Amino acid sequence: MAKKKSQPSPEQLQRMRDTALQIEVWAKKPWRWIRDCCVTQDEADSSSPVKPFPDKEYLRYIADLWQRSSLLAIPKSRRMMLTWLMLALHLHKALFFPRSAIFIQSKKEDDSDFLLSDKRMLFIYENLPKNLPWPKVTRKFCSLEFSNGSYMRGIAQGPDQLRQYTASAILCDDGVLGQGGADVGRVEADGAGRRAGDDDFVRRAGVLPADSGGEAYR
Repeated sequence: MAKKKSQPSPEQLQRMRDTALQIEVWAKKPWRWIRDCCVTQDEADSSSPVKPFPDKEYLRYIADLWQRSSLLAIPKSRRMMLTWLMLALHLHKALFFPRSAIFIQSKKEDDSDFLLSDKRMLFIYENLPKNLPWPKVTRKFCSLEFSNGSYMRGIAQGPDQLRQYTASAILCDDGVLGQGGADVGRVEADGAGRRAGDDDFVRRAGVLPADSGGEAYR
């Protein structure tokens, strides 16, 4: 005779309901999830490199704007945490929206792979709260595969890199717009994706009038 499974206690049922409600809130509010769950790594602080995501008004504003926009370009200076923010937002999409196809584009494949590695994107994932049912992830070179069907690919710069793919989100980083200025516009026109990411040569490409460079998102 099969052994009966024990029923959850009222306390366990309440915890499960609370967790389900919390996940529902996080799915609708990426910034709330980032503040509640995500940490960053500050290589300049050897004594305490792992830090909670800073509660900065401009980061909250950009996260909300990113959620509402199909294409977003932002001038930036260094140490503003914008690359970390964009990586966390794209991770949110992969985790909460199954079967998302997300592309991380930088000057070289190695640069894109770094953004997906345990120094950046995977670092955020591996430091999420351990007691919650996040999709599992498999890491390969320039690739993160999630158990919910979402995946991320790292690609090099170039206007034709994304032509063969249908993307849910795109993050362009570190000079992609400046040295391959057609990337985002061409992707938009082709319908291959709707989100782009950060770039330090935006002014050179004529996308942003920014003295210090810029980041283009979504």
